[in-house]
Amino acid sequence: MRSVVLPIARALDAVYSSPMHECTSARRRATDGGVARQALESAPALRDADAILARAADDEAAALEARERYRDREMEPLEPDARIAELLIPGEEVLAVRRAALLDRREPPLGAYYPGYRGLAGDLYVTSARLVHVGRTVLELDLDAIREAAVSAERLLLILGGGAGITLEVDRPRLLRVEIAVARVRQATRAGPSRNAGPARDPR
Repeated sequence: MRSVVLPIARALDAVYSSPMHECTSARRRATDGGVARQALESAPALRDADAILARAADDEAAALEARERYRDREMEPLEPDARIAELLIPGEEVLAVRRAALLDRREPPLGAYYPGYRGLAGDLYVTSARLVHVGRTVLELDLDAIREAAVSAERLLLILGGGAGITLEVDRPRLLRVEIAVARVRQATRAGPSRNAGPARDPR
Protein backbone atom coordinates (compact mmCIF):
# COMPACT_ATOMS: atom_id res chain seq x y z
CA MET A 1 0.00 0.00 0.00
CA ARG A 2 1.52 3.29 -1.11
CA SER A 3 1.87 6.00 1.54
CA VAL A 4 0.41 9.44 0.86
CA VAL A 5 2.97 12.18 1.42
CA LEU A 6 1.57 15.57 2.42
CA PRO A 7 3.37 18.91 2.82
CA ILE A 8 3.82 19.55 6.55
CA ALA A 9 2.47 23.09 6.55
CA ARG A 10 -0.71 22.15 4.68
CA ALA A 11 -1.35 19.00 6.67
CA LEU A 12 -1.04 20.82 9.97
CA ASP A 13 -3.62 23.36 8.85
CA ALA A 14 -6.10 20.48 8.99
CA VAL A 15 -4.64 18.65 12.00
CA TYR A 16 -3.42 21.05 14.65
CA SER A 17 -2.64 20.44 18.27
CA SER A 18 -2.22 23.08 20.94
CA PRO A 19 1.35 24.38 21.29
CA MET A 20 3.58 22.50 23.66
CA HIS A 21 4.25 24.42 26.84
CA GLU A 22 7.71 25.00 28.19
CA CYS A 23 8.35 23.30 31.52
CA THR A 24 9.15 25.79 34.23
CA SER A 25 12.05 25.07 36.53
CA ALA A 26 11.50 24.49 40.24
CA ARG A 27 12.06 27.54 42.41
CA ARG A 28 13.32 27.68 45.92
CA ARG A 29 11.06 29.74 48.13
CA ALA A 30 12.49 30.99 51.38
CA THR A 31 10.05 31.07 54.29
CA ASP A 32 10.43 32.04 57.91
CA GLY A 33 10.66 28.36 58.85
CA GLY A 34 12.92 27.52 55.91
CA VAL A 35 12.92 24.37 53.79
CA ALA A 36 15.45 21.63 54.28
CA ARG A 37 18.13 21.72 51.59
CA GLN A 38 18.13 17.95 51.35
CA ALA A 39 14.39 17.92 50.63
CA LEU A 40 14.85 20.46 47.85
CA GLU A 41 17.68 18.53 46.23
CA SER A 42 15.63 15.33 46.23
CA ALA A 43 12.52 16.98 44.75
CA PRO A 44 11.44 15.29 41.49
CA ALA A 45 11.28 18.63 39.65
CA LEU A 46 14.91 19.40 40.48
CA ARG A 47 16.05 15.93 39.51
CA ASP A 48 14.25 16.38 36.18
CA ALA A 49 15.89 19.78 35.70
CA ASP A 50 19.32 18.27 36.34
CA ALA A 51 18.63 15.55 33.77
CA ILE A 52 17.50 18.13 31.20
CA LEU A 53 20.63 20.22 31.77
CA ALA A 54 22.84 17.14 31.41
CA ARG A 55 21.15 16.14 28.14
CA ALA A 56 21.47 19.71 26.83
CA ALA A 57 25.20 19.77 27.65
CA ASP A 58 25.78 16.45 25.88
CA ASP A 59 23.72 17.63 22.91
CA GLU A 60 25.66 20.90 22.65
CA ALA A 61 28.96 19.01 22.75
CA ALA A 62 27.78 16.68 19.98
CA ALA A 63 26.59 19.66 17.91
CA LEU A 64 29.95 21.43 18.25
CA GLU A 65 31.82 18.28 17.26
CA ALA A 66 29.56 17.76 14.22
CA ARG A 67 29.92 21.40 13.21
CA GLU A 68 33.69 21.03 13.07
CA ARG A 69 33.57 17.62 11.39
CA TYR A 70 31.29 18.75 8.57
CA ARG A 71 33.41 21.79 7.77
CA ASP A 72 35.89 19.45 6.10
CA ARG A 73 33.73 16.66 4.72
CA GLU A 74 30.18 15.85 3.74
CA MET A 75 27.71 13.86 5.78
CA GLU A 76 27.80 10.18 4.95
CA PRO A 77 24.42 8.85 3.75
CA LEU A 78 22.67 6.27 5.94
CA GLU A 79 21.15 3.01 4.78
CA PRO A 80 17.40 3.73 4.43
CA ASP A 81 15.11 1.56 6.52
CA ALA A 82 11.84 0.09 5.28
CA ARG A 83 9.73 3.04 6.48
CA ILE A 84 11.53 5.64 4.37
CA ALA A 85 12.85 3.52 1.50
CA GLU A 86 9.57 3.49 -0.46
CA LEU A 87 9.19 7.27 -0.06
CA LEU A 88 12.58 8.29 -1.44
CA ILE A 89 12.75 9.83 -4.88
CA PRO A 90 15.54 8.81 -7.30
CA GLY A 91 18.88 10.15 -6.11
CA GLU A 92 17.58 11.14 -2.65
CA GLU A 93 19.66 10.00 0.33
CA VAL A 94 18.94 9.71 4.06
CA LEU A 95 21.38 11.82 6.12
CA ALA A 96 19.96 11.68 9.67
CA VAL A 97 17.12 10.05 11.61
CA ARG A 98 15.28 10.83 14.86
CA ARG A 99 12.96 8.23 16.30
CA ALA A 100 9.81 9.14 18.23
CA ALA A 101 9.82 12.78 17.07
CA LEU A 102 6.83 14.88 18.11
CA LEU A 103 5.88 17.41 15.44
CA ASP A 104 3.60 20.34 16.13
CA ARG A 105 2.68 23.67 14.63
CA ARG A 106 4.15 26.81 16.20
CA GLU A 107 1.16 29.05 15.58
CA PRO A 108 -2.23 27.90 14.24
CA PRO A 109 -4.28 29.86 11.76
CA LEU A 110 -7.57 31.14 13.15
CA GLY A 111 -10.20 28.47 13.40
CA ALA A 112 -7.81 25.54 13.04
CA TYR A 113 -7.62 24.36 16.64
CA TYR A 114 -8.39 20.70 17.18
CA PRO A 115 -8.20 19.82 20.92
CA GLY A 116 -8.25 16.07 20.23
CA TYR A 117 -4.69 16.14 18.87
CA ARG A 118 -1.63 16.56 21.07
CA GLY A 119 0.99 16.62 18.32
CA LEU A 120 1.97 14.15 15.62
CA ALA A 121 4.38 11.40 16.65
CA GLY A 122 6.60 9.52 14.24
CA ASP A 123 10.10 9.07 12.89
CA LEU A 124 11.83 12.09 11.38
CA TYR A 125 14.18 11.65 8.44
CA VAL A 126 16.56 14.33 7.17
CA THR A 127 17.22 13.57 3.53
CA SER A 128 19.30 15.32 0.91
CA ALA A 129 16.19 17.25 -0.20
CA ARG A 130 13.52 17.12 2.51
CA LEU A 131 12.44 16.52 6.06
CA VAL A 132 10.05 13.55 6.10
CA HIS A 133 7.99 12.76 9.21
CA VAL A 134 6.60 9.23 9.08
CA GLY A 135 3.82 8.40 11.52
CA ARG A 136 0.10 7.80 11.10
CA THR A 137 0.41 10.41 8.35
CA VAL A 138 3.50 10.99 6.22
CA LEU A 139 4.47 14.67 6.11
CA GLU A 140 7.24 16.35 4.14
CA LEU A 141 9.00 19.70 4.07
CA ASP A 142 11.51 20.84 1.45
CA LEU A 143 14.82 21.89 2.96
CA ASP A 144 14.79 25.16 1.04
CA ALA A 145 11.48 26.12 2.70
CA ILE A 146 13.29 26.56 6.04
CA ARG A 147 14.26 30.16 6.80
CA GLU A 148 15.65 29.84 10.32
CA ALA A 149 16.21 27.16 12.96
CA ALA A 150 16.40 27.71 16.72
CA VAL A 151 16.56 25.49 19.80
CA SER A 152 14.45 26.09 22.90
CA ALA A 153 14.90 23.63 25.76
CA GLU A 154 14.49 20.22 24.12
CA ARG A 155 12.63 21.45 21.04
CA LEU A 156 13.77 22.58 17.62
CA LEU A 157 11.80 25.42 16.06
CA LEU A 158 11.84 25.66 12.27
CA ILE A 159 10.66 29.02 10.91
CA LEU A 160 9.15 28.94 7.44
CA GLY A 161 8.01 31.66 5.08
CA GLY A 162 5.13 33.92 6.05
CA GLY A 163 5.81 33.58 9.77
CA ALA A 164 4.69 29.95 9.92
CA GLY A 165 6.66 27.59 12.10
CA ILE A 166 7.02 23.97 13.18
CA THR A 167 8.26 22.63 16.49
CA LEU A 168 10.03 19.29 16.77
CA GLU A 169 10.42 17.66 20.15
CA VAL A 170 13.28 15.28 19.47
CA ASP A 171 16.35 13.66 20.92
CA ARG A 172 19.44 15.91 20.52
CA PRO A 173 17.74 18.96 18.92
CA ARG A 174 21.01 20.96 18.78
CA LEU A 175 22.72 18.23 16.81
CA LEU A 176 19.65 17.95 14.57
CA ARG A 177 19.88 21.71 13.87
CA VAL A 178 23.44 21.23 12.63
CA GLU A 179 22.48 18.19 10.56
CA ILE A 180 19.65 20.10 8.87
CA ALA A 181 21.96 23.04 8.20
CA VAL A 182 24.59 20.77 6.66
CA ALA A 183 21.94 19.07 4.52
CA ARG A 184 20.72 22.46 3.26
CA VAL A 185 24.22 23.64 2.38
CA ARG A 186 24.93 20.30 0.72
CA GLN A 187 21.75 20.62 -1.35
CA ALA A 188 22.52 24.20 -2.42
CA THR A 189 26.13 23.36 -3.30
CA ARG A 190 25.14 20.42 -5.47
CA ALA A 191 22.40 22.44 -7.18
CA GLY A 192 24.96 25.01 -8.32
CA PRO A 193 24.43 28.64 -9.42
CA SER A 194 21.35 27.78 -11.50
CA ARG A 195 19.27 27.29 -8.35
CA ASN A 196 16.48 29.85 -8.34
CA ALA A 197 16.26 30.20 -4.57
CA GLY A 198 19.94 31.12 -4.25
CA PRO A 199 22.37 29.69 -1.70
CA ALA A 200 20.92 28.28 1.48
CA ARG A 201 21.64 30.25 4.61
CA ASP A 202 23.61 28.18 7.07
CA PRO A 203 21.82 28.45 10.47
CA ARG A 204 24.48 26.54 12.40
